[in-house]
Amino acid sequence: MYDPTPKNAKSKKSRLDTINQNEEGKRPNVSKVHSHFLVPSEKLDKVTRRVIAPYAQIERKGLKDEEYREGRYLDINRFNVFLEDTVDLDSLLYETAMVLKTITDSSGVFVYIVDTLKNEIVMMPHNTKLPERHEVNIPIEEGKVAAAHVAATKEFLLLEDVQRDRRFAEGLKWVDAKVALLMPVVKPDGECYAVLELYRTSTEVYDENVVYTVVSVACWAGAAVHQAQARVTLQKTAHLNCELRTLLQNYFCDLASIDTMLTDMLAIVKSFMGAMRSSFFIIDRDHVGENIQADMWDDGWTSEKTTMPKKRLKINLSQEQTPAGYVARTGESLNVRDAYIDPRFVKEIDPTTGTVVRSCLAAPIVDKHGVIGVVQLTNKSNALPFNAEDETIFKVFISYCSLIVHFYHMQQKKIYHDNLNKVYSDLMSLHLKPCKHDMEELIETNGMVLPPNNFKSYDYHISDGSKEDMPGLICYMFMETFADRNFDRNQLADFVFTILNCYRHNPYHNAEHAFYFTHTMYLILLNNSGYFDFVETVALMLAGLCHDLDHPGYNNNFLSLCKHPLAQMYKSSMLEYHHYFLAKKIIEDKNILARIPDMDRVRIMEEIKYDILCTDLAVYFQIRAQLTPLVADHAFDWTDNSHRRMLKGILMTTSDLSGCCKPFGVAKAIAQSIYAEFYNQGDKERAMGYTPLSMMDRRRRVNQPAEQIQFLSVVVLPCLMLLQNIFPNTVPLIDNCRKTQEAWHEEIEIRGQKLWRQDDSLPSTARGQFLINKSDRDI
Repeated sequence: MYDPTPKNAKSKKSRLDTINQNEEGKRPNVSKVHSHFLVPSEKLDKVTRRVIAPYAQIERKGLKDEEYREGRYLDINRFNVFLEDTVDLDSLLYETAMVLKTITDSSGVFVYIVDTLKNEIVMMPHNTKLPERHEVNIPIEEGKVAAAHVAATKEFLLLEDVQRDRRFAEGLKWVDAKVALLMPVVKPDGECYAVLELYRTSTEVYDENVVYTVVSVACWAGAAVHQAQARVTLQKTAHLNCELRTLLQNYFCDLASIDTMLTDMLAIVKSFMGAMRSSFFIIDRDHVGENIQADMWDDGWTSEKTTMPKKRLKINLSQEQTPAGYVARTGESLNVRDAYIDPRFVKEIDPTTGTVVRSCLAAPIVDKHGVIGVVQLTNKSNALPFNAEDETIFKVFISYCSLIVHFYHMQQKKIYHDNLNKVYSDLMSLHLKPCKHDMEELIETNGMVLPPNNFKSYDYHISDGSKEDMPGLICYMFMETFADRNFDRNQLADFVFTILNCYRHNPYHNAEHAFYFTHTMYLILLNNSGYFDFVETVALMLAGLCHDLDHPGYNNNFLSLCKHPLAQMYKSSMLEYHHYFLAKKIIEDKNILARIPDMDRVRIMEEIKYDILCTDLAVYFQIRAQLTPLVADHAFDWTDNSHRRMLKGILMTTSDLSGCCKPFGVAKAIAQSIYAEFYNQGDKERAMGYTPLSMMDRRRRVNQPAEQIQFLSVVVLPCLMLLQNIFPNTVPLIDNCRKTQEAWHEEIEIRGQKLWRQDDSLPSTARGQFLINKSDRDI
């Protein structure tokens, strides 16, 4: 920032100009002081200048122009001590105290470090580097010793006559001082870190300028200590985060077992915390009651050198009064500083770990149901209890432990449900196994049934008397399309019987519908051979046969409305994904593709999935919107895979709607079966409090012909016309569809004439009442 003051000017500002005087008493009101303090530079040596620089605004002499350099006083090196990983805060604080001794003209200074664990202050000697220095401990309490009193109250003391101050009979305890200024070093979180005790052997009292200087330095020192401690803790937790993330990544990617991963994690946290033993307990939720059962992993003593995972033990946490048992029962975290004097624990040796517990840090792992695990660290290697920094780092570890336990439980559930699915799969296979007599009867006819003369016409339909021939006719279609070299006849017969058994006895979405779909697909492929390769043809035929497996008789919207499990499993096309899932399972279980190369098998399953998903009308409308302009512009390209995929989607929809393309008698019967399902769904929606759609509302069944005409115009005919543009020989489907449409028009005319005659024969009031009663009867 630019400074307009001349470079060679001295600051002449008086110190008194920055102080608000408190005229009502001798003790200054430090809370009203706002300005920074100034210290004459001639009183400071180099060490003093370096230490006081972060806290004080030092008076400086002006520089010559040639000596001036921008940023000369911004010497960042003097702050490096605060950025070191191994900063000795006690040593730095003692050095700061010696600086204050100099600038306040004190006879001496004592520094006391507060031990919050023991509730004592410890006097710091001159040689702070000595690791085994003698410590003088004084209990923290008000009265008696002045420094202990300041540590208790966290307020500074100005003793103008130490020897006559009756509050502190022992004086300053160590020296015969006349005047003293005791200043607490309080961190921003309110914890007192140290007490500075400045004294004079003369009777000259510390004035308010000195008090302000010491208060300012103490405040800055408290903030610096807090930041330094927080930075060291943050660095440790960041390092711990990095180590644990690596372990969890390996575990979640199935690169490490639960035993190896937990053992490694316990070793890491034991090293970080300086603990002698670490233990991990996962509570068995299936046996929670009077006895809390848990699986235990133990890293052992620090002296043990092994990379092998510790053996997992099954223990009972409720039998002994141990820290881990207490946490498991209560859900409370523990920091036991001395287990010998803690009344909650009656044994000197933890029976679960065989450890003599001096100090202990234990925390629960919880979910919404309660405690699901416990982590315990035992005995610090330096024989000290666990402190606040240890608790902070331990919380980070517990967060990762929570993820581990949840993932472990998910794995256990997955293993359980995988095995349960295998049991259900075996049971389903047993019940879906074809009838022995049906299989023998079909095999006697060489694995298929010879079709009637009109079988290769789109008008063909299964009569009531020949529905038992459907399996044999389906086998005939596959054999004629692919020949014996691709499918084994016995396997194919078994497969077809199983597939047809997987269709429910719905009015419409049943085995007969699957047969009509497959028959239409068979005729289209037979009359247009060579356009699709072997893999595509196999996929289209299998997809046609399997496209509505286990259809419940309701649409996707209803599944979402009632929150059906399928709606929870899939985001869209729920039924279609379910049909594909069953098709894939039965194809694999029956090994129907055994004679086909592996690479082709993979392609076939991919094609089947796409083909079945295309039977969702929502997908059909998307495909139609993309394919229509290509056909209109004569831009359809057989070599373009995306064009071929869209055409296969249209083939699937055409086959799915082929019931509308039968002679009107058959088409009408199929429409009636569709409405039977629709009305069943509408009844359930009405019972749930919803208003069903018109086509699903039994009360509006009079609208069936009009709805069918609209459906044929909007959905079916555009699909058939697209296909006819690419495969002209499918025009019989369009002809039948239009005939059906005309027949529905005739139905409307006939119904209209009947309604008119009834209405014409009744008075207006009676006619209205008659229609209402008729509607009620229809319902």
